[in-house]
Amino acid sequence: MSMKNSDASQSICTTVVVLLALTAASCAWSPAQESGFNAFLQTIAAECRPLIIGSDNLGQAIVFNGLGARPESYNNFLGQTSALYNGAIPPAAYRNSLNSFLGGGNSNDRSFDCIVAHLPKT
Repeated sequence: MSMKNSDASQSICTTVVVLLALTAASCAWSPAQESGFNAFLQTIAAECRPLIIGSDNLGQAIVFNGLGARPESYNNFLGQTSALYNGAIPPAAYRNSLNSFLGGGNSNDRSFDCIVAHLPKT
């Protein structure tokens, strides 16, 4: 019984992290930031090929405006990646939230490592 409570607590914590990250990412967004983020997305789509997290080809989805991934997965990926790009969440929280939402997979770690390696240096 405690295992179910633990799973429920972890699910709630993941949901809270995702919501906080999306809220932080939506605040103080300027056209320059959007332009930089879009360029970042194009870079990771090309440089991290194949950019697969869970069962979704997110690199293809970036190139084809969402095609190649489930809409809810792609939207969550964009929100979390925006939060990571803007420094609202650390890489570990990014990995955990996307692993929880999109699911595990053999390509996840390689994709995450590539995304983080291409973040702008501060």
